[in-house]
Amino acid sequence: MRRTTSVVLALLAALLGLFPANAAASEGGTRYYVDAVRGSDDASGRSRAGAWRSLDKVNSTTFAPGDRILLQAGQSWFGQLWPKGSGSDGRPIVIDRYGGGAKPAVHGGGAVADAVRLFNQHHWEIRDLEVTNTASPADVPGTNLRDLRGIHVAGDAGGQLRHFRIDSVDVHDVTGEVNWIGGNTSGNAPGITFRTGWDRSKNTGGIVFRGTVADETAPGEPTVLSDIVVERSTVKRTSFGGIIVKQHTGSNPGAVRTGWGERASRDDPNFTPHTNVVIRDNFITQDGTPYGCNGIYLTDVRGGLVERNVVHRTGTSGIEAYFADDVVIQRNEVYETQQKAGGADSNGIDPDIATTKVLVQYNFVHHNGDGILLCQCGRGFGDTVVRYNVIASNTRYQLYLHSVRGTTAYVYHNTVYNDRSDFLVYGFGEYLEAEYHVWNNVLYSTRENAALSTGAAVDYESNVYGGAALTVPADDTRSVTGDPLFLGEITGPYGTERSGPRLDRALALRVAAGSPAIDAGVAVPDHGDVDYTGRPSYHGLPDIGAFEYRPRNR
Repeated sequence: MRRTTSVVLALLAALLGLFPANAAASEGGTRYYVDAVRGSDDASGRSRAGAWRSLDKVNSTTFAPGDRILLQAGQSWFGQLWPKGSGSDGRPIVIDRYGGGAKPAVHGGGAVADAVRLFNQHHWEIRDLEVTNTASPADVPGTNLRDLRGIHVAGDAGGQLRHFRIDSVDVHDVTGEVNWIGGNTSGNAPGITFRTGWDRSKNTGGIVFRGTVADETAPGEPTVLSDIVVERSTVKRTSFGGIIVKQHTGSNPGAVRTGWGERASRDDPNFTPHTNVVIRDNFITQDGTPYGCNGIYLTDVRGGLVERNVVHRTGTSGIEAYFADDVVIQRNEVYETQQKAGGADSNGIDPDIATTKVLVQYNFVHHNGDGILLCQCGRGFGDTVVRYNVIASNTRYQLYLHSVRGTTAYVYHNTVYNDRSDFLVYGFGEYLEAEYHVWNNVLYSTRENAALSTGAAVDYESNVYGGAALTVPADDTRSVTGDPLFLGEITGPYGTERSGPRLDRALALRVAAGSPAIDAGVAVPDHGDVDYTGRPSYHGLPDIGAFEYRPRNR
């Protein structure tokens, strides 16, 4: 009995962390402890009492599958964290914290390109860290911006690198330079450069995943990152972007052009995207920096899921897909996107150039410059579905049609509310030659004659046109004109780091009994099984808008 009791007490102590673990971790590896105050690099590192002290010691160690690198909570290190080695299936190497207090912090101080780095490594998980990389402020704004990142996962050896988890980290204040793909060099300013091409542009920011090459003149084979998850984290004030995924393509002068990171056609054999990327449950904001642009820049990806994020006051685009295939963007709140650092755009969500099978659904997109930008231009192919979103109070275009001939967009069962602009659905010139199907949407404006752009390839059908007087597109032969009878008006509070996306704030735009939107839509094949609220859609005839009407007693 006495032996049984001692075993139980030992197990409880281990679970509660009362005693140091000295040997194998649960994954079969070894736990290594790092204490910036009481540790010693001459110690074994395998117990709290024998913790290492410095990042140099960690960086000089090659870790094995299942190992855990545990940093003392409440402490800070300055420089770069770059441990070596790789994990394996079911036995990743994990960076985490131990002890009580604030998350352990790694501060790059602008002295290293990457505060936390993994390169040609695989099967890693990074948890519960604070990460910064801030170059000292300069007298001339922008002159302190450099080639900097908070967390950088990359490779140049060719082949596939799998399994990366970044969970519950706080990355903030990364003073990365802003390099644009194109644009006009007359807009160059300290820290901001236009026309740098694909490979030099948009590589800096909070959390960056990239395929690179060791020698641009002899690139070898592409490096593909797969099975990436970034979740439950915060990214604040990081330029260029918040979370970025990119692939090398060979665009620099003198480089061999591989085309891995660009997409010349739908079935381009050279296109070599990263695969299986999930970005969920994060809070991303660029509030407080004039250089912080895209919140999520998802490029060169096949198989992506972006869900339940709050993206606030970024520049250019809250969530952008570019050169991407098979991406779902859902249940995010994106608001107050602005023009920053010379960028031309300020949209909430953007399926951009050479994107296919992009599904944008169940998002709350409000108080941006543009709501949703359809910008499948420049390549002559692309397709996207935009459904069951609430798009409200954006200052320029609620829906911006900016794709080219050869691309297709289905825009249905959305509720679009305009009270700040003279444009509801807007496109011009060649960008109205793409194929757009605008069906079963509530299109509401408090401003008279808010633009509803038309063209031979723009197909309006079964929409509700409400609010102030609007010019209903002539081709909408099943149009409904009248007050949709919203239950209320959208008000805050909106999504925060603590609350997550406040999708519920859009519920004010559900319709009341007697609304002309009820049972007035046209059946859409593959319309989605649920509406914005997550309840089954299509009770009998389809309703118009993002919400399927239900009586109060149902």
